Amino acid sequence: MENRDFWLYVTYGFLAIFWIPAYILIIRRGILDHSYGMPIVAMLGNWPWEWIFGLDLASPCPLVWTACPERALQLANFASMFLDAGIVYTIVRYGRDKFSNPFIRKYFYQILVFGLISSFLIQYTFITEVGFPNIHHLVIDGQVPLFLPGDSGGSYSAYILTFVMGILFINMLTERNSLEGQSFMIAMAMLLGNIAAYVFIAILNEVTPFLNVLFGLTMFVNIMYAMMVYKKSLELGLHPFTRW
Repeated sequence: MENRDFWLYVTYGFLAIFWIPAYILIIRRGILDHSYGMPIVAMLGNWPWEWIFGLDLASPCPLVWTACPERALQLANFASMFLDAGIVYTIVRYGRDKFSNPFIRKYFYQILVFGLISSFLIQYTFITEVGFPNIHHLVIDGQVPLFLPGDSGGSYSAYILTFVMGILFINMLTERNSLEGQSFMIAMAMLLGNIAAYVFIAILNEVTPFLNVLFGLTMFVNIMYAMMVYKKSLELGLHPFTRW
């Protein structure tokens, strides 16, 4: 095993160590609070992304990682897809009652289905069709293409999603003005998971100016969200590190 492969396994492991507990805690918190802990729009983006890579509709392996354990990464995405189904359950179970708009209440489930289908189609075509400049002159199949075909391993689409999710979590917290469905431990797990994802991309040498911008903005909103949740926990007399 090459040294780079070892560190890729380690960083991917840390990514899973942080994000899988985040999913579990979001589900747990949602059930305990009779609510949902992931913004609906965030779920509409996140779950179809996991369908694509968990059901092997696109390879989860970056083109530049020749020793990539494709089957293992697919199973990891499938496990995330399965866990995300628990988050979807909390939205289906409690989401409709959180809205007062008569139209949304009447067509809530139809809107969810339409959103999931639309998100899947947009993301699948983006991941399989879009190409990004090969600014690091990475060698693919013995050649150095000007553009990398598709969203290799889902790096770009994933970081677009995490940035948007960061904003949506802040919006959910401010709209509710409570910790309903949320906790500081969830915020920290997401933050650390996103850092691990960036380190993984950096080791692959896939970092581009666009991904650097996305990472910087994602870290900003993730840190802001964690600080806001921490502050709200203290305001409500809750210990940030014991509320799971």
